[in-house]
Amino acid sequence: MQEETPMTHLVSQRNVAGSPSSRNGISTTSSDLTEEKVDKGLAWLRRLPQLPPEALPKKEDVLRIQKTLMTPCSGVWISARVAALLSPYYEKDIPQSVREMEAEDWREALREFPQWAIERAVRWWKGEENPDRRKRPMEGDIAARCRLEMNGVSSAVLMLELCSSGRNPVQKEEPRQRISKEAANEIMAQAGFVAKKL
Repeated sequence: MQEETPMTHLVSQRNVAGSPSSRNGISTTSSDLTEEKVDKGLAWLRRLPQLPPEALPKKEDVLRIQKTLMTPCSGVWISARVAALLSPYYEKDIPQSVREMEAEDWREALREFPQWAIERAVRWWKGEENPDRRKRPMEGDIAARCRLEMNGVSSAVLMLELCSSGRNPVQKEEPRQRISKEAANEIMAQAGFVAKKL
């Protein structure tokens, strides 16, 4: 029996309408996205370039999952999350009006991102993989990490269209064959170079 990969599992689970089944965890609304559902949705979208044209999902399915994963969160949630992020970093007394302006800057910088991407960016910033974790982050630091976390989500429909038209956006490099010493010497001689013997 052929081993079932996560992608074949997702593609094979279809409901009557041919859409991915809700059992695979990616056809939910953004309000009840769990970490597992986000991981499954990202894996599903990122596998599109590896699929043969006959195994590609419907564009409506890709759009639905893409929309679910890209739904921005509320400004109130962003303010609370940023306050929690910045709380360990020492700050002298700052007037409330300045804090409000700072909170507005953060909301503006992160308003396009979904909650899951901001959560992952914040966890990464505070995690041991980040050498700058002891520094107070700026809005751009977290926004840049959000873009990295969302890699492949915004371009999923374009990938699907390229794959379905037969153009493979992910070029697979042909394995190179080593040539013999004699063949290499012949190529060098034709180019006008002569190998010196030591």
